[in-house]
Amino acid sequence: MLARKSEINHPLGIKLETPILVPSFSSKGFGFGKSGESEVNEICSVASEYLTETMLISAFDIACGHISKFESAITELTFVDSGGYEVSDFHDLSAVYKYPQKIQDWSIEKLTETYSSWPEHIPAVFVSYDHPNLRKSLQEQIDSAKKLFSDYPNQLHTLLVKPETDKQNYVQVQNVIGTCENFGDFQIVGFTEKELGNSILKRMSNIAEIRIAMDDKNMNIPIHIYGSLDPITSILYFLSGAEIFDGLTWLRYGYTNGYACYWNNYGAKAETIGIHRLDDFIKAKTIQENLSTLIELTTQMKKFLLEFDFNKFIHDPSFFENCYDLLRTKNGRI
Repeated sequence: MLARKSEINHPLGIKLETPILVPSFSSKGFGFGKSGESEVNEICSVASEYLTETMLISAFDIACGHISKFESAITELTFVDSGGYEVSDFHDLSAVYKYPQKIQDWSIEKLTETYSSWPEHIPAVFVSYDHPNLRKSLQEQIDSAKKLFSDYPNQLHTLLVKPETDKQNYVQVQNVIGTCENFGDFQIVGFTEKELGNSILKRMSNIAEIRIAMDDKNMNIPIHIYGSLDPITSILYFLSGAEIFDGLTWLRYGYTNGYACYWNNYGAKAETIGIHRLDDFIKAKTIQENLSTLIELTTQMKKFLLEFDFNKFIHDPSFFENCYDLLRTKNGRI
C-alpha cells in the first residue's frame, strides 16, 4: 500500500504528523466589503475560534493586508503559501465562478519580504516561489527554492513543483521521477491537483508513480496536494501516496454523507441548522461542521493505516476500494 504516515520535527519544537487535512484561506474567489476589507479576513476571524492544528494562508494576502498579520499563533502550524495562486488566472477544481484574473505585481522580493516579516516564534511551513509568468526547469526550481529557504532555517520548507514551460499545463511526471533524488533539502514536496492530470485516475496514477520513485531514492518526505480538500479526492490521493491536503472546498461547500454540496442546501437539510436560519448563520455553522468533518476524515485515514481496512472509511468504503483496484490495474508496481 502507498498510503502512509510521517512525522516531521519542526525546528521550533513542534511535530507535524501526517496524514493531515489543512483548511485554507485565500482572497481569490471571495469579495471585498464596502470598507475594502477582504471577505476572507472576516471568514478567517470566524473560523479561528475552531482551528487548532493547521491552516494555510497566502503570503500575497498577508502582504496586501487581505489577511491580518499575526502577533500570536492561531494554529500549532501555519502553511504560508507563496502567492502564485492569487496572482494567476489559475483556478482550483472546486471553483464555481472563474472570474478573469489580472496578473498582479508579485515578485520573489515581495515574497522574501513577507517571509522575513513572519514572527520568528510562530511555527510555519514556507512554500517555494511561483508566478504565472515564470517557468523554469525542475532543477532550476529546486535550486531557486534552496536559495530562498537558506535564509529561513527555523521553518519547514516545501518545494512546490510546477510545469516547466509556457506550453505545459501539467507537471512533467517523468522529469520529477528522474530528478526526485534532489528533493532531500526539503521537508515536503507539493503539487497542485489540477496540474497532475486531466482525470482523477490520472492524478492518482501520477501521485503513485512519484511516490514509488521517491521511495526508490529513499526520499521519505511527504507529498502535499494543493487544491484537494473534499471527502472523496482527499481519500483517493491518500491511497495513492499523498499525505497532506489543502484547499478552499470547505469554505465553498458543506460536507455531508461523504460528499460536498452547495452550502445553502447543506444548511436546509442539516439537523443542526434548518431553513429558518439566516444565511450568515448557515455559513458560520457550515464552516464549523466542515472542520469537524475534516478531523473525522483524518481519523479515518489513520485508522485505515492500522490494518489497511477500507471499512474504516465510513461512507461507501467499497467505492474507495474499487478506485484503488483501478489504480493497481493502471500501475503494476502497486
